[in-house]
Amino acid sequence: MEDKEAIEILMQLIDKGSLADKEREAVLTAVGILSWSALGQSRIKSIAKAQKAKKEWRPSENKLLK
Repeated sequence: MEDKEAIEILMQLIDKGSLADKEREAVLTAVGILSWSALGQSRIKSIAKAQKAKKEWRPSENKLLK
């Protein structure tokens, strides 16, 4: 299950309003952790993409500099 899907399901549980205070707090904590996990994965992907783009660009092969 993807993090985003799990977050949506947990948020639906909160919206139902049938949770006790401690259960609601636990669900909100889980949502927070899943959110940070999703942000971390996104950050890793963007770093990898930037590194790949940097490797592909070479000034000696750039036709504008010739």
